[in-house]
Parts: sequence; structure tokens; C-alpha cells
Amino acid sequence: MLGRHVYRVSPRENGEWGVHKDGEPTARGSRRSREQAAQLACELAAQDEPSKVIVEEGGAIADERLFGADTALELERRLEGDTSPSPTGEPPGRR
Repeated sequence: MLGRHVYRVSPRENGEWGVHKDGEPTARGSRRSREQAAQLACELAAQDEPSKVIVEEGGAIADERLFGADTALELERRLEGDTSPSPTGEPPGRR
């Protein structure tokens, strides 16, 4: 697969929070709280790099975390002279 694997955390009608991987027909799981669902999504994403977790709430992105190096972004960073390690589990643009 090119690009990052995307795991989405979003509220369900029953009050729980679901974890879905883009392109898959069924949820990877659900949890009682947003934080618990985000933790599950981060655990899955860390084992499936390069990936990212997007937490959705109210139709907007409430949080986003990146895992592993994205080849295109790594090339861009190196061309700009950035030699710091790739972000892991960090919000984009922050180190």
C-alpha cells in the first residue's frame, strides 16, 4: 500500500467509540470511551506502519497521530536538511 494506513476513531449511536481501518468493511473494535478507543487505534497503528490515527468528533478531526515514516515526507524532510527522527505517535507538525 502506498501512503499511510488510516485508523479512525468515531462515536457510535450506542454511546461507544468505534475503531475502523480505512478500506475494511468491519470495525476493528469498540470501547466505552474515546480515550480507550484511541489507545486501541494507536496500538493497531503502531503495528501497521506507516499509519495514522484520526479521532473524529462532531464531524471534525479532534486529534491525529502519526506512526512510522512516510516515504514522501521523509524525502522532503531530508531535502530540507531535517535529520531528526521521524515522529511516532505524535500529532503532525510537532516534535
